Amino acid sequence: MLLSVVFVFISSACSLNMKRQDKRELVLRKNAQRMHEAIVREVQAQREAVSEYVKSLSLEEQVAQLFIVNLVGSDSFIPVEWTDASRVRALVPGGYIFFSYNIADTPEKVVDFTDSIYAYCEAYGAIPPYLALDQEGGDVCRLRTVAARLPSCEEVAAACSVAHAHALYSLQAAQMKQLGFTMNLAPVAEVCTESNSAFLDGRSFGAPASVVAYGTAAVNAFQNAGVGAVLKHFPGNTNTDPHTGLPEISISAEEFAHTVMQPFSRLINGNPAATLMSHARISLLDPDTPACLSYAWVTEKLRGELSFDGLIISDDIFMAALAENGYSPETACVQALEAGVDVIMISEKRFAAPHAILVEKAQHDSVFAQRIAESCRRVIDFKIAYGILALEKRNGAWNVAVSKTCGASSDRTQEAAKRERLSAFEDARRANEALYE
Repeated sequence: MLLSVVFVFISSACSLNMKRQDKRELVLRKNAQRMHEAIVREVQAQREAVSEYVKSLSLEEQVAQLFIVNLVGSDSFIPVEWTDASRVRALVPGGYIFFSYNIADTPEKVVDFTDSIYAYCEAYGAIPPYLALDQEGGDVCRLRTVAARLPSCEEVAAACSVAHAHALYSLQAAQMKQLGFTMNLAPVAEVCTESNSAFLDGRSFGAPASVVAYGTAAVNAFQNAGVGAVLKHFPGNTNTDPHTGLPEISISAEEFAHTVMQPFSRLINGNPAATLMSHARISLLDPDTPACLSYAWVTEKLRGELSFDGLIISDDIFMAALAENGYSPETACVQALEAGVDVIMISEKRFAAPHAILVEKAQHDSVFAQRIAESCRRVIDFKIAYGILALEKRNGAWNVAVSKTCGASSDRTQEAAKRERLSAFEDARRANEALYE
């Protein structure tokens, strides 16, 4: 009898505990579901805010976001084109690319120059641009006059472990960020072969496995420091320099999969901010069209097969590879966008002419206008991700605004911020020098 009573008591207690546990689990699941639904609603609200921001821009402003061009000088921002005849506000592109002659001889002067661009945009209500350069390493180092030495990709792969390379690129990224740059047109993600080694000349990490390992380290290092990484040049080059001629790639499907698709695919899994297209023509697919102008390569291969959802950037459309083969800059701009490219690179300082052609076409072609809005959205997403623009919640609604890091409210605040940035730059430079002597 006693055993029966004990058994009933224990059974009742266990049943009660199980019910309590089930109830707690149910509450936890419901809370988790509510939290998930709240997060989904916030993300959706943010996406809608970005969409509304893009819609609020004029067609001229949307098109301007699709260009990255060069600029004048190395000390203070000088506008060269204007939005109207009154010359009140400059025609500012989505981004500026800096070459060596745009880099002053001291970090202080570089900071003053990049700050002057944002100061102009703040004063005249222009959308602030992202600032980019080629800081690959070796001979392709735009910051060589101010930053610590960065060895070439070939040197890094030969002399550094992957962890060492990550530390090196992290310190380079820290220096770039403090100087005002938010995009690095690197790393080169091309495998070095006999057909391209003379052109790349040390710019590749080497074999496929090295390209993946060291390329991943570079992408992670730059982006963790707030500098967008750009894989280049998809789907490859030959020893013909596209600055002077049109590269023609003849390759088997098996070799192409191994030396191009597999390395790019692995690196794209790391979510690089952008991929830069090459001008090469490839025998395997759309052999008559340079890759950067080819829907098959840009949209079907890169955007589709490789599932890349970041910015797609053309190589410089003023290169001889296009200009001397029937593709004027104006023609190339239209064809690149129709192919799926988001950002048109122009090494010149003026882009009003191709800008006007895109605007005019969009005014009479709704499909093309939608294509422009889609790419503009990706540029704005990039600017939000890298602190140029910001999503702010006001009165319960999300809005896109200029990030507070792109301007200071007073001269005193600006000077204090500049001192802090230069101090952080010097710390990173010294650590970089100590890491790779």
